[in-house]
Amino acid sequence: MKNSVKNLLRGGVLMLAAVFAFAFTQPINQEMVWGQETPNSEPIEVEFESGDYLCNLAIEETCVYLDSSLETPHPQSPNGRFVYTGSRK
Repeated sequence: MKNSVKNLLRGGVLMLAAVFAFAFTQPINQEMVWGQETPNSEPIEVEFESGDYLCNLAIEETCVYLDSSLETPHPQSPNGRFVYTGSRK
């Protein structure tokens, strides 16, 4: 009887630890941004710090945007032309 009570307590403590582990963790923020290679091309969605794009040619042009309509520039976007370097799907 004593062993089964100990096992139940151990199991309960492990379950409680697992619940707390999931309850108090934060998801990794992978901010998605949009860019457009040419004026007539479709906007491309990429992660902000993914390395799948370049802001080439430092000109007075916003490189990435917060929305697919390309109306809201990302506040930390460098100037330059958006060049997609990732793999096409």
